[in-house]
Amino acid sequence: MGKVPAIKHGDIIVTEVAAICAYLADQFPEKKLAPPPQSAERGPYYRWLFFMAGPFEMSTSAKAYGWRIDENNAPAVGCGRIGDAADVLESVLQKGPYICGEQFTAADIVVSSYVGWEMMQKNLEPRPAFEAYVARTEARPAAKRANQLDDALLASRTAEPEAALPA
Repeated sequence: MGKVPAIKHGDIIVTEVAAICAYLADQFPEKKLAPPPQSAERGPYYRWLFFMAGPFEMSTSAKAYGWRIDENNAPAVGCGRIGDAADVLESVLQKGPYICGEQFTAADIVVSSYVGWEMMQKNLEPRPAFEAYVARTEARPAAKRANQLDDALLASRTAEPEAALPA
């Protein structure tokens, strides 16, 4: 489908943000980015990965594009209303430093990325719990390194002369 983001790991191609994060967390268990498979924490971990990629993203897209989701059709729409999605997310973020409690996981990469992006795009109101959570995840050394790599790549791309377009 030519989708971005996508990764190729050996002969395996994985697309979709949540799937990529879950895949990489499972491929590198020593990084402890996923709760152990048989643990009680694995259910909430999956819940938040797929909540963000499903209902949350759809509800913010609905807001961005002016799609009508109200009390009459919300039960039939898979994402519900954005306020409801935001309330559910806020309630869990108020309980601990990370989406699954005390341990930072790949789900936090997904959740904080979506929350930060949607606040920046003005599709999600900047609630204190959201702002504190995004700031906390962005302050991690690995996040700082990743942002530096992204910034350097962007700078190298913008410094390259534009290819001549055919007339």
